[in-house]
This record gives sequence, structure tokens and C-alpha cells, in this order.
Amino acid sequence: MNILEKRDFIHSNLQFADEKTIDEFYEKLRKDEVLRAKLESRADKAENDIHTGRIFSRTDIEQRTATIGR
Repeated sequence: MNILEKRDFIHSNLQFADEKTIDEFYEKLRKDEVLRAKLESRADKAENDIHTGRIFSRTDIEQRTATIGR
């Protein structure tokens, strides 16, 4: 079953789902949306850091992480 068939099936049967199923589906979609927003925000911040020159060279990172785990 491809994605379009699955969407059609869900859409057709959603009106028959009980409250527990609806709540689970809602929470799953809400969590996915929150994660997507966080990832987009982090990507935007990273791009802004690059454009403004707030970056670390490989040497900087090696120096900062040299003592981790010791």
C-alpha cells in the first residue's frame, strides 16, 4: 500500500476511530510538528551563524574537545 492509499484509508476511517485512537494520532502528529519546528529553528540559527562568521575551525574544535573524556 503506497502513501496515497494509506492517507485515503485513514481519511475514510477517521470518523469511526475511538477517542483513544484519535488522541494517540493527535499526540504523534503534534510531537512530529514540535520536532520539525525545533530542527528548523536550529538550522536557521546555524545558517545565521555561518553568514555572520560565528564558526569554529577544525583546529578550534580539536582544541575544545581535546580534554573530553580524560
